Amino acid sequence: MEKSTFNDFTQFYNNRNSDNWNFAKHYIPKQFESKYIIHWSVGIIDDFPFERYPLNNLGFKSMNERVRIEQEFNVLLKEEKWYNPIPIIDLANRFNVPYSHKTVDHIPETPGITLLEDLTLLKLKESLKKLSENSELNLLIYDSEEYQYPSDLKKEYINITIEKYFELQEMYSFQLETCLFTENFNWCLVTGEEAPILFGCKKEIESEILKEISLELFKVKDDDEMY
Repeated sequence: MEKSTFNDFTQFYNNRNSDNWNFAKHYIPKQFESKYIIHWSVGIIDDFPFERYPLNNLGFKSMNERVRIEQEFNVLLKEEKWYNPIPIIDLANRFNVPYSHKTVDHIPETPGITLLEDLTLLKLKESLKKLSENSELNLLIYDSEEYQYPSDLKKEYINITIEKYFELQEMYSFQLETCLFTENFNWCLVTGEEAPILFGCKKEIESEILKEISLELFKVKDDDEMY
């Protein structure tokens, strides 16, 4: 692993500014032509009374109805065991909203739907293990000086393990500004504060690589805004 690679990636992220930082092409380095959003798994309570659940919490009647429904369906803590995973396309069809990586944003917020964090991270870890079987992984943490990270958090990790990567990410709820990439530059995984999880790969091996990812993917163009 050459030091120049980290320098190139660091320069790539340093070139971002307030006018361009929110586009896909400024999250995923140019070496990776194909770009995707990895969507978090979504869960739904199939018989949740969405039509009866008050969307505002104004007045005692609405408050009482919300509490009654939340208690009935055990959703006060949104424990994942009460939710069934649902494909995004099925979610879009059920609520008659556009199908995209922003489908969930178009659905009124209720405790009947939630992101399944544990399931997502389990699937992501399994996918990364498959993708990295024959290649070392390297991690760049960029913009770290803007946050109150511990002093022992390094900017560069060479030959990082999947376990160490998830240990770091879970400490910060996947809000670290990072780029995880293989030594052969076949693919990368990018995270950022308030940004979706992003995946980039070489175009010539795109179909082969995507078979190993068990989470839903949404292809994005260079100039697509991330949120």
